[in-house]
Amino acid sequence: MESNTVLYFLLVILILSFSSPHYAQDDIPRNALGRPDFAGYWENLHQIAEQRPERFGERRAYTDEEVSEILLGMEQNQQARDATLEADRAPPKVGARITNRADDDFDEFPSELMRIDGEYRTSIIVKPLNGRIQKVENTVDYYERFRRQGFRIYDGPEMTGANDRCLHMGWVFPYMGTTGLSRFGQIVQTDEFLMILGEYPYTPRIIPIRRNGADGNFFTNKFPRWMGHSYAFWEGDKLKVITRKIRDEQSNAPANALTRNGLPVSSKTSSVEETYELLSDTEILYRWEFIDDELLVESVVGEVLLTRMDRGRRIYEYACHEGNYNLELILRGARRADWDRLQTN
Repeated sequence: MESNTVLYFLLVILILSFSSPHYAQDDIPRNALGRPDFAGYWENLHQIAEQRPERFGERRAYTDEEVSEILLGMEQNQQARDATLEADRAPPKVGARITNRADDDFDEFPSELMRIDGEYRTSIIVKPLNGRIQKVENTVDYYERFRRQGFRIYDGPEMTGANDRCLHMGWVFPYMGTTGLSRFGQIVQTDEFLMILGEYPYTPRIIPIRRNGADGNFFTNKFPRWMGHSYAFWEGDKLKVITRKIRDEQSNAPANALTRNGLPVSSKTSSVEETYELLSDTEILYRWEFIDDELLVESVVGEVLLTRMDRGRRIYEYACHEGNYNLELILRGARRADWDRLQTN
């Protein structure tokens, strides 16, 4: 009898280990089907550059001394933002650039550096090895075509970019970014769909999950749209997302020369491959690869560590101004500047 009892219990344990994914030996939350559960509110409150500063070369991690220096600078900057402004301070100088710094000071700023695999990263981009985007020479994206025709930024609405026109923020990637309200987002997950909503831009992605893996026919007969068309599939415990057919106007190489170093986009040849990996109840490793053999010397890979927002915190709706009256004022100011130049000449 004793031997039969032992065999019975061994059989029960064996059956449970194969039939119930809930008993997986790890510490990540799982849903009813045993899949990693990404649902919740997430943030990226890390101070990190997307492209690596050139002085670091191929070094993708800070030294301990650099980490201490950066953290001290972050603390000092926060103290400066918290300090009371002097009531009798001097007005801005004539011709000075006026910004919305006072508003930005109310945003949440980074409180730590991004640490992945034990490294304090010097950039989000880890490929190419120098952490910088390498474009094919004479790359022509949506905005470059206008520039080569002689148009300048603010010559017309088409050159201002999708952001100024309240059409779209112009970003290719949906991960939580590294500035202001773009640091926060929400994930809702079901058996058939993944929904990702950023606080800024406040645009949801509703992504179907294919049960049979990669789907080579998914993009057939689909037209380009904002953020492209996406589908997801499971690869073990990692959720993979494939995106193609992105609108050309979403290029991250806008007319403004200050931000012209971003990723160019082509609706015909660009694609994005994302990987979501749940490391624990409080961390997601988000990895993306942007592929375009016509526009880039090699594909660009980035890694971002997302952390769960504290209980009770949430994201809020962001809305672009109705009617976008500001664009009219921007273009009117540009025409006035053109007139002033003509009078001077």
